[in-house]
Amino acid sequence: MAPLSGACPCSMVSSVDLNGIWGNVFRLDRRKNSLLDVLREVPLFADLSPRELRVLEEAVHVRTFAPGEPVFSEGDAGAAMYVIQSGKVDVMLRRGSYDPILLAELVTGDFFGEMALLGDSIRSAGAVAREGSTVIGFSHPDLAAIIEVHPRMGARICLGLAKTLAERLRYTNGQLRDIWDIRSA
Repeated sequence: MAPLSGACPCSMVSSVDLNGIWGNVFRLDRRKNSLLDVLREVPLFADLSPRELRVLEEAVHVRTFAPGEPVFSEGDAGAAMYVIQSGKVDVMLRRGSYDPILLAELVTGDFFGEMALLGDSIRSAGAVAREGSTVIGFSHPDLAAIIEVHPRMGARICLGLAKTLAERLRYTNGQLRDIWDIRSA
């Protein structure tokens, strides 16, 4: 959003006053959701230095999705992981002719599809924009290029990926244990 400019319809307030007050508010909001700031908060990239984050920023791709537009569908070839820069995305699992199961409601800063960084795989669930959303894509070829040119950085990303996948597996195991306990009771 561009800073406010031009004459204000209210004769009591000048455009300089609006730029001074409201312009800073808009700039702060933009900085909060900047590409670099969003990437910095993703656990996969938590151990990267500021310089490495800038390298990553150059490697990623940004895309927008309309409400209801699929980011990817269950069964698609996995090509990239995504980080939500703005908006909301639902992750869903199909159940034949039944309504899909909502696995997660993701918001700004959340990430999904990280298994695609491991190489050729099939999407185990689908992701659909709940509202207009901007997502940051990071693909397996992007990671491979980083590993080749910046091996230490690539190793830190891979370690972050391993930690994230282990944490999600532990969570899933706990959920399955809870379901088993309910069925056994």
